[in-house]
Formats: sequence, C-alpha cells, structure tokens
Amino acid sequence: MKAEITLRCSTDADDLDLLEPLWGALQAHHAGVLPSLGDRTPPRSHAESWARRRERYEQWLSDDETFILLAEGPDGPVGYALVTVGAGYAGWRTGRLAELQTLSVLPQHRGDEIGARLLDAAWSRLEELGVDEMAITTALANVDSHRFYERHGFQPAFLLFYGKREKSEG
Repeated sequence: MKAEITLRCSTDADDLDLLEPLWGALQAHHAGVLPSLGDRTPPRSHAESWARRRERYEQWLSDDETFILLAEGPDGPVGYALVTVGAGYAGWRTGRLAELQTLSVLPQHRGDEIGARLLDAAWSRLEELGVDEMAITTALANVDSHRFYERHGFQPAFLLFYGKREKSEG
C-alpha cells in the first residue's frame, strides 16, 4: 500500500528548507543525464548548487504570484514544483506566462503520479491567477522529462544553445 501524499501550496520562504533534499535529488538526476554542461563546464557541488538556487527562490518568492507546491508524505516532502509568473513573450500573442522553474520528485516516488499531481495543481493555481500559459525548460538529454511534459500537453518550442568562450592567453 502506497503512503498517502498530500499537496499544499506555499508562498512562504520558510518552506525553502524543506526543498534542499528534493533539489539534491534533482541535481543527482541531472548529473546522470547531463554530466557536464558542454565539454568544459562541470557541475557544482550540492552545497553550492543549493545555496545559489535557494537565493534565486527567495528572490522569486518576493513576487506575490510565485508559489511552491509541496507533495508531502508521512515522512516529509517527496516532491515539489516552484512556479513563477511574468509577462508573456514579446514576439508572440501570449498572455501572462508562468514558468515551471523546478519540478522534483524523490527517485523512490517517481512513477507514483506525483509529478502529474504537482503539474495539475500548478495549473489549478494558475487558473486562480488568470494565467493559462506555462513554459518549462528541460535538459536536452533528459528525454524522460520530454515524454512526461508531452504527455501533459506541452510541445517543444525553443532550443537553448550553450557555449563557453575559450580564454585568451595573455
């Protein structure tokens, strides 16, 4: 029997402490599918990565429309989504546009529909905010995430290129 998972919405920066192990699980997953960003850019340590992401989360949470969705089981959080809302694209007739900044589910709970529940809850909260468009960035090598988002009605729209300039000698 699977443990009952509840979802709750938060805008409280105090809840960020709950996200660190979930961020770590996502970073470990990313390291598995994309060990480096280009041939000269290795990943950050967990501590450095989390410190940088937490700072960004704090900045985003200063906006009244940013929210965290927490999936919690009897032993604590098992997944989360963090969503921001901003202006739409300049070149296309979009409305206000949400961005799913992070979606993470602990490895032992992947396949339990928690990601789908978090995504559905994000859409519900966005409906309350009058937002009906959402963008998501995912690593090119993370094909499981591509399939997940496509099953939920998303389609590829942009391709992000990454480069790192050679440092000149001298």
